This record gives sequence, structure tokens and C-alpha cells, in this order.
Amino acid sequence: MRIAAKDVAALMAMPRASIVGDTRGMVKFVVDAETDEILGAALLSIDSQELINSVALAMRTGLTASRLRDGIWTHPSSTEAFNEVLANVVR
Repeated sequence: MRIAAKDVAALMAMPRASIVGDTRGMVKFVVDAETDEILGAALLSIDSQELINSVALAMRTGLTASRLRDGIWTHPSSTEAFNEVLANVVR
């Protein structure tokens, strides 16, 4: 199992939090080290109510952490955090 977590204030790839002036929170993923399956996530940040929908969809459809990490996300958006946080956990 691999775990990646980052404070929102430290995420360079999540400019929306800075734009709206709310950099509180963190983004955390738990990923199976062998299969790259997303086992869970904790999303405590601006727009987390929307981010969790993408993570839940990825988990339900078997989208791997690598595929979520390599997604091309709208800029500026909070989903851009997936690229940076998952880069720390995905092989």
C-alpha cells in the first residue's frame, strides 16, 4: 500500500485554492502498491465536494491511480491536484 498526502497550501498544481484565497486542507490518496488501484482518498479542501465525485467514479470504474494522475484537468481547477499528489505515490 502506498499513501500520498499533501497540504493544499503546498500544492503548486492547485492554483484555484490560491485564487479564491482558501488554501486550508489536504489531499490524501491510498493506493494498492501492486495493482495501482485507488483504495481510498481524503479530500479536505476548497471544491472537495466536487473532487470526491471524480475519485468515486475512478474507484467504481477501476481507473488506476496512474490514469487519474495523468488526466488533463481544466485550469485553474482543484482537480489539477490529482496530477501532483498522485505523482508522489504512483510508480
